[in-house]
Amino acid sequence: MEFFEKNEMLRAGSEVKVTVLVVEDNRVERMRLQAVLQSMGMAPILAENATEALRFIKKRKVDIVLSDWLMPGMTGLEFCQRLAEDEDLGRPYFIMLTGRNASVDLIAAMDAGADDYIAKPAWREELRVRLQAGVRSLNRAGRRHQISSTPGLVWVDAKA
Repeated sequence: MEFFEKNEMLRAGSEVKVTVLVVEDNRVERMRLQAVLQSMGMAPILAENATEALRFIKKRKVDIVLSDWLMPGMTGLEFCQRLAEDEDLGRPYFIMLTGRNASVDLIAAMDAGADDYIAKPAWREELRVRLQAGVRSLNRAGRRHQISSTPGLVWVDAKA
């Protein structure tokens, strides 16, 4: 599958949209997440597995990764560990999105380096507030410019 690179870091005037790499092997869920993220003013990039996502991250930086856990090949947990271990990959904010909802799964994901954890199905408003938490975290770490007052999750590009 090809990434939707045209959506990466979309610029509209002086605004830079948040790029979210969605890693999901289920096509219907991937398309649903794309639509939800676009409606929030974000720039989703889609990958159908962790290997494809890792290849993309080696070429381009992303702000947030929203990854399924159970995927063929490399699992979301293994993908998260790889990102946490390799500083050259930019360490995006990582949200594990999975049907696994036991406490031990949450602990395993966070121990692997995930910044947040959402059990499926991910409701729009829960996803929105967790993404906002990711943006706040990135802002505090000085990785991005502060969020503008515009509705949605859009950053103002200070260079414009």
